[in-house]
Amino acid sequence: MQPKKKEVRPSPRKAVHEKPKADQQKTNNRLNILLALLVAITGFALYVNTLGHGFVLDDYSVINENRITRQGTESIGTIFKTSYRSGYYLVNDELYRPLPKAIFATLWEIAPNNPYPGHLLNVLLYALTGFVLYFFLFRIFSNTFFAFAASLLFIAHPLHTEVVANIKSMDEILAFLFCILSGIFLFKCIDEKKNSYLLLSSLFYALALFSKESSITFLAVFPLLIYFFSKEGEKKNYMPVLTLLCTALIFLGIRHSVLKDIPNGLPSIADNLLMSAKIPADKFATAVLILGMYIKLVSFPHPLVFDYSFNQIPVVGMSDGGFVISLIIHIALLACAVMQFRKNKIISFAILFYFISISIYANIFLIIGSSFGERFLYIPLLGFAMACGYLLSKLNSKTITDKLSSFLNENKIALLITVGVCSAYGFKTVTRNEDWKSNYSLFSHDVSLSPNSTRTHYYYGNLLAKPEMVEGKDSVYTDSIRTLALSELDKAVAIYPKFGDAYNQMGMTWDRKKNYQKALESYQKAIGTNENNPMVYNNMATLYFNTGQYDEAFKMFDKAVKLKPDYAEAYMNMGSTYGSTKQYDNAINCFLKAIKLDPQLAQAYYFLGITYRFKGDENNAQAYIAKAHKLDPKKY
Repeated sequence: MQPKKKEVRPSPRKAVHEKPKADQQKTNNRLNILLALLVAITGFALYVNTLGHGFVLDDYSVINENRITRQGTESIGTIFKTSYRSGYYLVNDELYRPLPKAIFATLWEIAPNNPYPGHLLNVLLYALTGFVLYFFLFRIFSNTFFAFAASLLFIAHPLHTEVVANIKSMDEILAFLFCILSGIFLFKCIDEKKNSYLLLSSLFYALALFSKESSITFLAVFPLLIYFFSKEGEKKNYMPVLTLLCTALIFLGIRHSVLKDIPNGLPSIADNLLMSAKIPADKFATAVLILGMYIKLVSFPHPLVFDYSFNQIPVVGMSDGGFVISLIIHIALLACAVMQFRKNKIISFAILFYFISISIYANIFLIIGSSFGERFLYIPLLGFAMACGYLLSKLNSKTITDKLSSFLNENKIALLITVGVCSAYGFKTVTRNEDWKSNYSLFSHDVSLSPNSTRTHYYYGNLLAKPEMVEGKDSVYTDSIRTLALSELDKAVAIYPKFGDAYNQMGMTWDRKKNYQKALESYQKAIGTNENNPMVYNNMATLYFNTGQYDEAFKMFDKAVKLKPDYAEAYMNMGSTYGSTKQYDNAINCFLKAIKLDPQLAQAYYFLGITYRFKGDENNAQAYIAKAHKLDPKKY
């Protein structure tokens, strides 16, 4: 009889309280949403003090002094068929950004001449950018702390004040927001193999391109996203990028059809100081020096200035120390990106992203309308934020946590550093926002920070010379302000003697001071720098009108409208001259022409009404004066 085998019963497992995978995913999602919301709230909080600001700087050319924008929603069709600044006095630019301008027109329709909706939308879009950016970064590198730190550093950085505090720069915010949304859906298309996601990716990329042309650089970013951050089997799946390329080609075709009749021209020295370089080597050396200044501002954002025009940054040669240091830094960064290409995808991508996105503003491959701008760093700064976020994440052991408490406990040191840096950034951001409250606060503050810039003095002098600066003031105060305006304009032409716009403003200021001889001399100097500037002829004609020289006035007005046939203000002024010489029918024709060109020109309606009254037509007089009152109730 064989002995009975002892039956070995499996011992019961110890209970392990593990979350099911679905529950774990939900917990992670909740934490991600919480952190993304924290980034968004930070973005909103940093710029809430801009909500009471007015229109500033470029807002005037695109919004409140742009006759197309001021027509409201009825102008949206025109907006998509014209350049960005079309409708602003004499500007014919080579920019095509219809989406933000259509938004500005819609906001004008809702709240005419009210900057609050624009500032509110800018801040909300910026907060949304922070929220979306977090998830974009988390998809790139599944590290909760990395996504949080990089997105928070980006959102808190003070360099963005020029973008968020200036309504016009909604074009930058929209372009970047739509580009990262396009990237998110590109990943979804590749991961889940759904064409619907590719359609959404293409749609968002098209919106980015119609917001700002610089989004074209993402055609080089998208393949890098696929190469570095797609699943192993999908790294060679670049077919979706071809769809995005087709989207870009369609945009470029539309842009060309809109802008083809606008003459291409190089920027002036006043706008792009590189145009003053005498040889290509100096132009290259100065452009590289400026790239080094960008690196400095990204690393240490102080001081911040709205303008660095000629001659704040002097043209340098290849032997300049600043050029050499900048060149070494950029070569080292590029070498690092190449060496880390396979070893460290985050660092390599971050550096390459910076180079790609800054390339369009570098003035090396093509000359653009400006030599330097803090707003140009809005998108490139993400590369810096990613590199910093990644390096900080290496201080921690875990990549993903599912609870806020564990996230805080496991990232104490890195969080302390991140919060400390972002607090300093935040303080600088909030205080810098105050400078962007109005043109006066911005120009008067920054003129001392950029004393060698011809444009900072021009902007300040031009502002001081405006009639509204002395409205309701006594003659002593008025004269002192206009004298200060002339002093600033003198500084502008001392820096750049061929600055025609500055001479033109000097002429207008001397005219207001009733020194007509000085005014005429200033206008003649302006014509000496550019004999085809219709604004100068219009202003000179106004001077002749003010001094009773009507025949000379007619000659100058005629020159102005021949140079610019859609010059509404010149036709209106010509009408006033006809009215003063009792040629009422000619005056009416001029006023009607002005109104046709600019339906929002309240003064033309008023003058037309007065002219009809002189003719004894009271019905038309009251109708047109009422229209002027409706357009500008404070003045008429």
